[in-house]
Amino acid sequence: MPLSLLSLNFAIICEGNELETYDVKEGPNSIMAFVASEAGKKFSITYKNDLLDVGLSFQLYIDGRRCHKVYLEAGLQYEVLGIRKSTTSILPFKLQELEVVDPDVENAPVVPEMGTIELRAFRYRAGTVRYRKVRNTDYRDRLHQGRVSERSKKAGWHYVSTADEVPSVRAAKFNFSLHRNYIDPRDVPYASVKVVYRPRELLMAQGVIAGHDVGAGNRNREGSEVNDRKRPREDGSPGPSKRHTRFTVKKEDMSALSQQIQALQAESNSIMAEESRSSVKRELRSPSPIVVGQAAGEVIDLTFED
Repeated sequence: MPLSLLSLNFAIICEGNELETYDVKEGPNSIMAFVASEAGKKFSITYKNDLLDVGLSFQLYIDGRRCHKVYLEAGLQYEVLGIRKSTTSILPFKLQELEVVDPDVENAPVVPEMGTIELRAFRYRAGTVRYRKVRNTDYRDRLHQGRVSERSKKAGWHYVSTADEVPSVRAAKFNFSLHRNYIDPRDVPYASVKVVYRPRELLMAQGVIAGHDVGAGNRNREGSEVNDRKRPREDGSPGPSKRHTRFTVKKEDMSALSQQIQALQAESNSIMAEESRSSVKRELRSPSPIVVGQAAGEVIDLTFED
């Protein structure tokens, strides 16, 4: 099931399958969850506006950088396949191993938001639309380059890169300059979704994935423990032992990972507590007399708009 909040639906699709979410925490206007990542896998991101009569402006942040923006009228869904390289091609999202470098050799950043995918949604009512041709711009610089300082304590993590260029299903022929009346303040999203992605082994080691804590026996898909000893044959002789893939996590990496996950959980709890204390009631404005015109019902992709 996708993550759902205030008529907003969000999902990460990897090789045709929706990624399972873990340790989901929901507040009045925000939701946070973990997903298991795998280096070399391509993925896409989908979001849908299930509001009845209000548009949503979606802003997508990956590893702390805003890389995509789109306007969706009520009831519409959109799939982000990757980063635009030109008006007719895109570079699909792809997970890669994060490279940790010696800060004494290279001045690489720490990147606190590394390993996160965040969607912020703002409600609006739209007016007239003006069209202009887009620039043939390469937007690869909107993603992180995958090199962080050793001080970041992110050894073994992944980051979002891109795969080989492919033709775009939706050729970007125009940019849209849209007169819009925002219902929500520009710095206070109507709703936000934050997904923390980590290698499965690290999530299992930390216990984020329930039933797979380090120290417990190997478990099958149903959650029961798997006996690693040799099973006897019917004649009583010892049978072949099953070989299980094991992983190792360095002690210093485990300590750093534990601190980082605790910090993320504390951030989530703080956000939800703050929202719970707020008594501000969000109300929809009365229908605007301004109409969109020929652009009504269209998906307005503002990837090329800053």
